Amino acid sequence: MTIANDIKLKGGVYTLLLTPFNEDGSLFDPHSMSRQIDYILESGVDGLVTCGKAGEFEGMNLNEIEEVLDFVLGHVNGRVPVGMGIISVDLNDAMKAAKIASRKGANFAMVKKRSYNDLHSFFLKVADEIPVMLYDMTNEGKLSMLHDILPIVNDCDRIAALKVSGDIGSFDVLRHEANSIPVLCGSDMYSLITYLCGSDGVIAGSAAVMPHHEVILYKLVKAEKWNEAREHFYNKMLPLITFITPDPYAFSVAKHLLKWKGIIDHATTRLPYPKADDWHLEEIKNLATKLEIIDK
Repeated sequence: MTIANDIKLKGGVYTLLLTPFNEDGSLFDPHSMSRQIDYILESGVDGLVTCGKAGEFEGMNLNEIEEVLDFVLGHVNGRVPVGMGIISVDLNDAMKAAKIASRKGANFAMVKKRSYNDLHSFFLKVADEIPVMLYDMTNEGKLSMLHDILPIVNDCDRIAALKVSGDIGSFDVLRHEANSIPVLCGSDMYSLITYLCGSDGVIAGSAAVMPHHEVILYKLVKAEKWNEAREHFYNKMLPLITFITPDPYAFSVAKHLLKWKGIIDHATTRLPYPKADDWHLEEIKNLATKLEIIDK
């Protein structure tokens, strides 16, 4: 099935899918992925990204990435927009991945460049292949909203959204700009603060684990129920976010939470992302139980 990849994205909650593997990590596990997708979509999120950093793009080859994307698109079947991650690449590898995303019918690609050089031409060439959710980070550090990001947006009508992870102060800059594309917070710990600064939503790995909480927070914000939003975020979300987002163990922890919930069969990660230590996982389990993310 092919999905038109010229859809206009809106604000809301976008979830970074984790990529489930079999026990030894050698194969993609489609049955676990289908349960993960259904669990997330039942909460009412607005979009999904597969094979991003949280989806371990860096640990898969292009054939595996195509396999995962093809399955996700088929299972979602147009219910929400689906993007494919293209992470830590320069132009040659980016174009190979972008052609896969476009050919299979992804709605957009969430793109993070490896190096700082040739940013403008890089993103315009990738966007010629598929609409881009532009990541404000490279492997060499964060990008300037004024000097790097906005000139690209102004020169390209195929930038579908901005993912702001590098500098949450960018939202204060963007509130003075006339942008017609959604600007999403990509740093889970700061989602409430960026809502206060005018973000249009989030794109979050934690939304794979607790998507219903992310959707509740978004609805409270849209209703301008700020005190309820603060209580919900600080009491029900932030304690777990502080444990499941830091590298290098974030994806191992998140996968274990989904395994404990019975959504995926194995919590295996691939290098460069190691398995979290047992003491770390035990504390996560205690906290997630207290927050009622998992059952006792």
